[in-house]
Amino acid sequence: MRNSIRFFLFAGAFLLGLTLSTNAQLSIRTIDVAGDSISKGFNARSAAPCTNGDEEQSNWLTSNTDGKTNCTIGSEGVFSLRERLECQFNTTISAANPNSARSGAQMLTDFFTQANSIKTYLNTQQSPRLAAVFLGHNDSCAGVNTKTNASCSSTDLDPNNYCRTKNESFEREFRKGLDILMSVSDTRIGVVSPVRVSQLCNFGSKANCQLFGNCQFLWGIANICGSLTSNCSDTRIIDNYTTMKAFREILMRVTAQYAAIPAGGTSPVVIIGGEMVGGGTKAAGTTFIYSDAPWYYRFNSNELSCCDCFHPSTAGQNKLAEFMTEGLTCTALTPCCRDTGNPLVDGKCSRKEPKRIHYNGLL
Repeated sequence: MRNSIRFFLFAGAFLLGLTLSTNAQLSIRTIDVAGDSISKGFNARSAAPCTNGDEEQSNWLTSNTDGKTNCTIGSEGVFSLRERLECQFNTTISAANPNSARSGAQMLTDFFTQANSIKTYLNTQQSPRLAAVFLGHNDSCAGVNTKTNASCSSTDLDPNNYCRTKNESFEREFRKGLDILMSVSDTRIGVVSPVRVSQLCNFGSKANCQLFGNCQFLWGIANICGSLTSNCSDTRIIDNYTTMKAFREILMRVTAQYAAIPAGGTSPVVIIGGEMVGGGTKAAGTTFIYSDAPWYYRFNSNELSCCDCFHPSTAGQNKLAEFMTEGLTCTALTPCCRDTGNPLVDGKCSRKEPKRIHYNGLL
């Protein structure tokens, strides 16, 4: 049974990866994103003095500092997906400015609002369009530092898991947002897996450039994703990884379900997280693609901002832009995370996948 489920998930992800043709890549005219601080470029510059703020000109998707005539990485160090497409196909792509992401955003509290913002913007712009969804990190990190709590601030939060977003509440809000996005015609909805936030604990000894000391010292002072980084214990790594893996599997499964809806069809009506959701109508020309590339990518120290030891540096943002455009190819020379079934090993990404495997991006 377990092997059958794995095959189904793999086959679904593979088929989703085939849905965007070369012609569709050539014709994308507008981009926006539902996301968190990663998609706002927070602290991407990674050098003192730190801005401790959004640096949207350095984000992986919508930034544009060079224009279509300069096919090189800009002075900020990020060759975004938007810039790569403009360069490759000698075209101009519009993007919301600012984009619809928000630092600190969660699937639970923000996706519905961001999806409406994206819909409003895209409906005024040229098609075909690309709407990326890159959320889930703060649904794990915004919780409290103690695992078991008498109560949390909302019934959507799990009192036995650091008051993190419950799986059913995460799925409910994801479905609500997808119903909104799929009502926009001629739109590619690109759902992106979260990164393995638990990989942060591999870099506790990295020097930070905000205070003296290393990343572990900064995490303790600033309480950055404290449910994980307050001491990076094996238990905290396992709990964070298990939570993020559940979110990732929800994103994959639900995206596959929505991808199978025909134009003019409606999303399934389900009761989940205490609410009845679904019934949205899929517009003509609107399709879905899911990317697992961020989940399997092994980030290195240089790709982590020294300003907060949490967000991608410009090198990390550029890497996201690269594999979300071209896909991620894992080889013996550039290995990815290997799934072993051991949540501690997998959470730290300490086993490398030596086989050649390719994970599609958004194109």
